[in-house]
Amino acid sequence: MYIVGSTYTRNDIYAILSLPENQQGGDWLNGYHRHDSDYYIFCNVGIPGRTGHDYDNYWEGEKLIWHGKTQSHFEQKTIQNLISGDYRVFIFYRSADRAPFTFAGIGKPIPNRVTT
Repeated sequence: MYIVGSTYTRNDIYAILSLPENQQGGDWLNGYHRHDSDYYIFCNVGIPGRTGHDYDNYWEGEKLIWHGKTQSHFEQKTIQNLISGDYRVFIFYRSADRAPFTFAGIGKPIPNRVTT
Protein backbone atom coordinates (compact mmCIF):
# COMPACT_ATOMS: atom_id res chain seq x y z
CA MET A 1 0.00 0.00 0.00
CA TYR A 2 2.70 2.50 1.06
CA ILE A 3 6.45 2.21 0.54
CA VAL A 4 8.76 3.04 3.44
CA GLY A 5 10.88 6.06 2.54
CA SER A 6 8.52 7.22 -0.23
CA THR A 7 6.74 10.54 0.00
CA TYR A 8 3.02 11.15 -0.09
CA THR A 9 0.71 14.12 0.12
CA ARG A 10 -2.61 13.76 1.86
CA ASN A 11 -4.23 13.88 -1.59
CA ASP A 12 -2.09 10.89 -2.60
CA ILE A 13 -3.38 9.00 0.44
CA TYR A 14 -6.98 9.97 -0.33
CA ALA A 15 -6.51 8.57 -3.84
CA ILE A 16 -4.87 5.34 -2.59
CA LEU A 17 -7.79 4.82 -0.19
CA SER A 18 -10.38 5.88 -2.81
CA LEU A 19 -11.84 8.33 -0.30
CA PRO A 20 -14.83 10.31 -1.54
CA GLU A 21 -14.41 14.06 -1.27
CA ASN A 22 -16.85 14.32 1.66
CA GLN A 23 -14.50 12.11 3.76
CA GLN A 24 -11.39 14.18 3.07
CA GLY A 25 -10.11 17.02 5.22
CA GLY A 26 -11.28 17.41 8.81
CA ASP A 27 -9.02 15.64 11.28
CA TRP A 28 -6.95 14.23 8.39
CA LEU A 29 -5.40 17.70 8.57
CA ASN A 30 -4.81 17.84 12.34
CA GLY A 31 -2.10 15.34 13.19
CA TYR A 32 -3.87 12.01 13.39
CA HIS A 33 -6.93 10.35 11.95
CA ARG A 34 -8.71 7.02 12.26
CA HIS A 35 -9.78 5.40 9.01
CA ASP A 36 -11.61 2.10 9.50
CA SER A 37 -9.28 -0.03 11.67
CA ASP A 38 -6.18 2.06 10.94
CA TYR A 39 -4.75 5.24 12.37
CA TYR A 40 -2.71 7.70 10.36
CA ILE A 41 -0.23 9.96 12.12
CA PHE A 42 1.04 13.01 10.23
CA CYS A 43 3.76 14.81 12.13
CA ASN A 44 6.42 17.41 11.68
CA VAL A 45 9.90 16.60 12.90
CA GLY A 46 12.18 19.47 13.86
CA ILE A 47 9.81 22.16 12.63
CA PRO A 48 6.60 23.77 13.90
CA GLY A 49 3.31 23.05 12.17
CA ARG A 50 1.38 25.49 10.02
CA THR A 51 -0.47 26.76 13.10
CA GLY A 52 2.82 27.49 14.86
CA HIS A 53 2.55 24.51 17.23
CA ASP A 54 5.87 22.77 17.78
CA TYR A 55 5.37 19.43 19.48
CA ASP A 56 9.10 18.60 19.73
CA ASN A 57 8.82 15.41 17.68
CA TYR A 58 12.21 13.89 16.90
CA TRP A 59 13.98 10.71 15.86
CA GLU A 60 15.95 8.77 18.43
CA GLY A 61 17.69 6.29 16.15
CA GLU A 62 14.86 4.45 14.42
CA LYS A 63 12.34 5.39 17.11
CA LEU A 64 10.08 8.39 16.58
CA ILE A 65 9.44 10.36 19.74
CA TRP A 66 6.01 11.78 18.99
CA HIS A 67 3.71 14.04 21.00
CA GLY A 68 -0.06 14.24 20.60
CA LYS A 69 -2.05 17.42 20.25
CA THR A 70 -1.90 20.06 22.99
CA GLN A 71 -5.04 18.92 24.80
CA SER A 72 -4.51 15.17 24.33
CA HIS A 73 -4.09 12.86 27.32
CA PHE A 74 -3.93 9.14 28.06
CA GLU A 75 -7.57 8.91 29.13
CA GLN A 76 -8.90 9.97 25.70
CA LYS A 77 -10.42 7.21 23.58
CA THR A 78 -8.26 8.08 20.57
CA ILE A 79 -5.04 7.89 22.59
CA GLN A 80 -6.20 4.64 24.19
CA ASN A 81 -6.89 3.26 20.70
CA LEU A 82 -3.49 4.35 19.41
CA ILE A 83 -1.60 2.57 22.19
CA SER A 84 -3.89 -0.48 22.39
CA GLY A 85 -2.20 -2.53 19.69
CA ASP A 86 -5.63 -3.18 18.16
CA TYR A 87 -5.08 -0.81 15.22
CA ARG A 88 -2.41 -0.43 12.58
CA VAL A 89 -0.71 2.94 12.99
CA PHE A 90 0.73 4.39 9.78
CA ILE A 91 3.46 6.96 10.46
CA PHE A 92 4.06 9.84 8.06
CA TYR A 93 6.48 12.67 8.86
CA ARG A 94 8.07 15.71 7.26
CA SER A 95 10.93 18.01 8.15
CA ALA A 96 10.00 20.97 5.94
CA ASP A 97 6.80 23.02 6.01
CA ARG A 98 4.31 22.07 3.29
CA ALA A 99 6.56 19.28 1.99
CA PRO A 100 5.09 15.87 1.21
CA PHE A 101 5.19 13.39 4.09
CA THR A 102 7.66 10.50 4.15
CA PHE A 103 6.20 7.14 5.09
CA ALA A 104 8.17 5.75 8.02
CA GLY A 105 6.23 2.49 8.31
CA ILE A 106 3.70 0.98 10.66
CA GLY A 107 4.42 2.11 14.19
CA LYS A 108 4.14 0.27 17.46
CA PRO A 109 3.20 2.95 19.97
CA ILE A 110 4.94 2.74 23.32
CA PRO A 111 3.42 5.18 25.82
CA ASN A 112 5.74 7.38 27.81
CA ARG A 113 3.93 9.25 30.50
CA VAL A 114 5.71 12.45 31.31
CA THR A 115 4.69 14.54 34.27
CA THR A 116 5.65 18.15 34.71
